[in-house]
Amino acid sequence: MNTYNFTKICMQDDTSTMKANYTKSESNFLQSCVAIGSLAASIPFSVAFQHLPHKPVFIVAGIISGVSTGLVPLASTLGYGWFVTARIFQGMAFSATFPLAGSITANWATPFEHGVFIGLLTGNTQLSNIFTMPVSGWLCSSSGGWTSVYYVHSGVSLVTFSLFFLFFKSSPREHSWVGEKELETIERGKVAKKISRPKDLPFRHILTSLSLWACWIASFGDLITVQLVSQFNPQYMKNYLNYDVLSSGFLAALPIIFQFITKLSSGIISDRIKFINETLKAKIFNTIALAVAAVFFIVLAFIPQEKHLLAIIIMICAESVMGANTAGFNKCATLHSQQYSYFSMQQIMNIWACTIFIEPFFVNMIVKDNTFIDWRNCFLAHAILLLFVNTIFCFFADASPAKWTRLNNNNSEDVIVETSEKERYDTFAIEDTKL
Repeated sequence: MNTYNFTKICMQDDTSTMKANYTKSESNFLQSCVAIGSLAASIPFSVAFQHLPHKPVFIVAGIISGVSTGLVPLASTLGYGWFVTARIFQGMAFSATFPLAGSITANWATPFEHGVFIGLLTGNTQLSNIFTMPVSGWLCSSSGGWTSVYYVHSGVSLVTFSLFFLFFKSSPREHSWVGEKELETIERGKVAKKISRPKDLPFRHILTSLSLWACWIASFGDLITVQLVSQFNPQYMKNYLNYDVLSSGFLAALPIIFQFITKLSSGIISDRIKFINETLKAKIFNTIALAVAAVFFIVLAFIPQEKHLLAIIIMICAESVMGANTAGFNKCATLHSQQYSYFSMQQIMNIWACTIFIEPFFVNMIVKDNTFIDWRNCFLAHAILLLFVNTIFCFFADASPAKWTRLNNNNSEDVIVETSEKERYDTFAIEDTKL
């Protein structure tokens, strides 16, 4: 899905017969129309995750992703409408990623491993950009041109989903590599009765949860800024800082590498901290991800164009700390919604799709000529939004399991292992030492 974010800048310099001339509004729509596909596929994928094993559902998403990406060069020669259609299908595939991340965390993580699981699973966005930006820069500069970007990504997608098909199991109970002791450790302290039918989904409780709304609002501010990074870093590097295409690819990926390291580290650190409760931890990490990032963006806004190195360093700092969202709103949502994590994460996925659609028009409304004032106003606007949504999160977030996660169809309590947090932690500590 990220391929066009980079190829749009090398299409400008294309002199071959594959050259595609689009207006600014057409280019914006090509960049954002993946959100249409993601939102359109949201309900079908959500229903599929409710009714079907998660493995075949995600395999279908992988096939859609690989095939639609491989057909983009052909679609571009057939006409603008065909190009848009291929991009929409790329977005449809993306819609399945976050529900699977929530499901895996709920099924596979122990009560004290949510942070590291969410860090790794939601890190797919950083890992994809770390691959896409430098590889696309190299391919665009090669004899293969911009079309080779789509062929390579299509091939990689099909290979990785083949590996997924071979090794993934939806539940630890289904996996031959999981022993009895490991299974017991994974399942200890979880709700014993899993509810999966649509009529059992507590919509009223979920949609009136102030904590989940705080997570979703925080995710909007965070993800729209993430889109600034993933969609416009190449443009910022090439058209503002005046780097060539190849250098832009590697430099645009550099901050995202540090962001992924922060994302994974924050998840691990959050899981290891035991002397403060989960809600306070979520608020602290969310403030690092959003408020501290906002401060760096404010600084970046006032760095003059000729200070290339300083701008890149501050951008790395701003984008790196945003990785702490793993232990912020992401972890808070999964802990609060427990077995319904797939649904709460689906809404974050939908918000992500909305930000993909909004961001190109929002940024291009501000950045008209790639001037210092344009980028200053762009960074300041995102900083203000980050500060605002983080304030809402800190007021209303609650990372403790919601009461409605323990209710069955008859509104009675499900069977839960009655152990205190300290007792569970001591048990895990002993088992970790044995391992």
